[in-house]
Amino acid sequence: MPSDADIAEISQIFLSATAKDCKAYRESVRDFVQSNLPAAKIYLQEDWSEGGHFVVDVCKARVTESDGYFGLFGFRYGWIPPGFQYSITELEFRWAEAKWGNGEAPVFILLPEAGSPAEKHLREAAKAQTDLDPPDLAALDNANQTRFLQTVKEWAADGRIMVFYRDQVELLGKALSSIQNWNLTLLRQALAGRRQASGDIPLAELGRIGRDTQRMALVDALEDFRSVKGERAAAFLVHGPENHGQREFAEFLNVWDDEWEDAQPICGQPADTADALIRWTCGQLGTPMIERAALPELAQTLAARLRRGPVIIIQRSIGHRPERLTRFIESFWRPLRKALATQDCGSGRLYWFLIDHSPLPQAGLEAVLRMDENDTHADYDDLLALPALDDISAGAVRKWLKELRKSAGIKLGEAQRDEIAALATTPNGNPSDVYNRLTLHGFWASAS
Repeated sequence: MPSDADIAEISQIFLSATAKDCKAYRESVRDFVQSNLPAAKIYLQEDWSEGGHFVVDVCKARVTESDGYFGLFGFRYGWIPPGFQYSITELEFRWAEAKWGNGEAPVFILLPEAGSPAEKHLREAAKAQTDLDPPDLAALDNANQTRFLQTVKEWAADGRIMVFYRDQVELLGKALSSIQNWNLTLLRQALAGRRQASGDIPLAELGRIGRDTQRMALVDALEDFRSVKGERAAAFLVHGPENHGQREFAEFLNVWDDEWEDAQPICGQPADTADALIRWTCGQLGTPMIERAALPELAQTLAARLRRGPVIIIQRSIGHRPERLTRFIESFWRPLRKALATQDCGSGRLYWFLIDHSPLPQAGLEAVLRMDENDTHADYDDLLALPALDDISAGAVRKWLKELRKSAGIKLGEAQRDEIAALATTPNGNPSDVYNRLTLHGFWASAS
């Protein structure tokens, strides 16, 4: 059933600023805006001493949930969470840029005017903090903040909203008017969503049917990969004729707890260019790119995340261009592995799954290693192709239906299993998709 929801006016605002040097400014903006806009709520950064990973998750969630963003930037770069190469303040800005994208957006950059009392005050406050650091760390903080401010200004110069202020009073008035002016001109639009019926069979369950060959080949390949010290990245190709369960198998991989344990896979469908793939991956890792797409920066982002544990990426589609596999290997995968080799990745490993909705060509792809035909040691610069997804047999469906008693609590007698399996796999059945025919039986509703 469709569900309509309006895009709200700005009421919840995330205010991003380094905590100590900008303390007076950030708190006064919060108090002034909330006093004059009773419905408004401004989120400030949390107490960073509570532990890195949790704080990062909370801040990213609040940026994502907010209606608007204030970037109140002074002259201190600030705390870099473990496993990241950017400060929490820069990460928040990147999340906001990724959330609202290009063009006009409720993202307001608040900067002190050059030579103003506000600039002098913020520089002194930043220096008071960096003076507490060792000289090398203080110099690095200054260099990082100079780079970050230049990046922000270049991004905002393309039609975004930059607000310059001379003192604290002027800052308060301009912060409030930014929200009010935006709300006056906001055009509301409806968004429609879909909900899955409770009796629908989960795609991950459907992805298990008849895929023992692929699963066992992958288990063996993963074990071999993990046994090779120094290897940090492997890419696997899921392929087969169109409409042979690629989508369902991708969802199975996404929830494959036997292999991924506590790691949460990243599953999505970026555009089929190398630049788009680089940007999408960085965004999914929580560090969106705001400049040109660059593999070295992606490698740095990946390495920081790998130092915390494994990364599993499932790319739902590689597109349909004839050269898609060769282009992925030559323009993305091999350069990425080369860049990763220069980084400290800790003990984490990258597992990349590429979903192709076409069968493999019989020849002409030397950089694709067919795992069902070659028993030699894998070259991880290559794309490792799983056995092809094939037609689902009635026997495979019967086996799966029997297993549902343990996995989903659905009890079907032998006669029922035979009937469902026969109807689901009848050649030229209606509908043509085996998965749709299984869903039409409605037996999954008994597990809901």
